[in-house]
Amino acid sequence: MDLYLIRHADALALGERGITEDADRPLSELGETQAQVIALGLYKRGVVFDKLVTSPFVRAHQTAEIMLKHGPTPAPELFTTDTLTPNAKNRKLARYLLKQDGQKIGVVGHLPHIASFAAWLIGGKKVQLDFAKAGVAHISCEDSPRKGSGVLQWLVTPEWLG
Repeated sequence: MDLYLIRHADALALGERGITEDADRPLSELGETQAQVIALGLYKRGVVFDKLVTSPFVRAHQTAEIMLKHGPTPAPELFTTDTLTPNAKNRKLARYLLKQDGQKIGVVGHLPHIASFAAWLIGGKKVQLDFAKAGVAHISCEDSPRKGSGVLQWLVTPEWLG
């Protein structure tokens, strides 16, 4: 299974436009552009998802929706899961991903969870992976996503993809 772990694109800060809840923060104009850039950049490099999974938080969901809009057609099915919220457990996300059909799965989430999940997959609690906003890591798992089963293929910024 190939996982493409994606940190949501740039979002508005708390308090901007009267937003009081972290989960309700939408993408900024920069974030909308970043989401489009990563969709086009991945597609240009031959990355086509079988499924796209996102956090229910507004900024992650918007990132995923923009990626679908600017990616290949037909677009993969979009799934939303609480196992991608910022403080979710790695094992719960791994179990969720195991239930998904497909070999190439895009996963849109948040820091610190997306980085800790990537580190968990490649087998190190002390591994530090720096995900830029709209950054993407490709991790291949021989069999299924579980602790230590993954190999980091690459980690890039949206600028690299653009």
